[in-house]
Amino acid sequence: MAGAGGGARPPGARRGGRHRCAGAAVLARDRSRGKAGGDGPQSDPAARGRRGLHRRRCAGDAAVIARRVLLGGLAAPALAQAQGAWPQRPVTLIVPYPPGGSTDNVSRPIQQPLSALLGQNVLIENRGGAGGSIGAAAVAQAKPDGYTLLVFPTAIMTISPHMMRLPYDPAQDFTPVALLGISDGAVAMHPSVPVRTIQDLVAYAKAHPGKLRFSSAGNGTITQMTGEIFASSVGIRLEHVPYRGSAPALTAVMAGDVELQFDPIAIPAIKDGRLIGLATTGATRSPELPDLPTLRELGMYGPGGLSFFGLAGPAGLPPEIVARLADALARVLAMPEVARAMAPVGLRPQFETGEAFARRITQDRAIFAEAVRRTGARVE
Repeated sequence: MAGAGGGARPPGARRGGRHRCAGAAVLARDRSRGKAGGDGPQSDPAARGRRGLHRRRCAGDAAVIARRVLLGGLAAPALAQAQGAWPQRPVTLIVPYPPGGSTDNVSRPIQQPLSALLGQNVLIENRGGAGGSIGAAAVAQAKPDGYTLLVFPTAIMTISPHMMRLPYDPAQDFTPVALLGISDGAVAMHPSVPVRTIQDLVAYAKAHPGKLRFSSAGNGTITQMTGEIFASSVGIRLEHVPYRGSAPALTAVMAGDVELQFDPIAIPAIKDGRLIGLATTGATRSPELPDLPTLRELGMYGPGGLSFFGLAGPAGLPPEIVARLADALARVLAMPEVARAMAPVGLRPQFETGEAFARRITQDRAIFAEAVRRTGARVE
């Protein structure tokens, strides 16, 4: 509250605007008068008591003020930390599929180096189900503070919206952060089927329509659409069997419950002879399976986007958090050890951010919209 002169009342001032230690000046004046006249307060015991009381009060006020200054100085860094640069606590990456699948295999190699660069633990939470939409919805509905992020495969942003009723809008409810990598999917066959090339597969399927089944990581996933686009391109019919993630889909084909899988997770099983590799699905031949042709080079894959993986946050994620994440991810994805960890399962780290990454998502969404229409792909 302002005093009569318009200034603010100093700390410790009484309601009337007079500081308690102003009494010391009065006593000093009286003391001076006492020395001059010989009959002032200095010679009065009561006056000496009042002076001692005022000194103690002044000392107490000074201590209170000093404590306030000290506490204010200590509180300032704490307040700055509370309002400081992100992140101030662990960051959770939600993987919308079970452990062991391709999206999980992208996330694990970047977890520790990203933690080191951000200065906070990065946690991975697998939240699978409904073709990845359960985990994606959790991020779409999260607070846009950078502490809940989504590691997503192509399908979450580009395929699912054309095939499923979703509790979010992929075009409006997320902030794209960065491309993490691309995959070289493999066409893997159970060895009980009497085919050893992709041409043999086409001939066998035409001779036995509807007999061959392929597993996928779930409805509306890239592993479903790859099979659908391939079948449509070569004029055969394959039965789609969705599973809750790539790992259980791989288990199904290895057990002979289904005959085929279109997924990079099958690469290790092809390399050790447990499954038969027929082709790969990337833009170029896979470094892990260089002797296998791509469906594209054989003209057996119509228009369709490539399989990629990215990171996104909820809509409204602050630009400074996006920039911090993108800078850290660019460094992580350039690490040779990250590339080595991803390679055995057909994944290649690749970085892209900003408008280029947003444009990739938008273009592939349009491509897969047409692919879904052309193939008649549906939720099983």
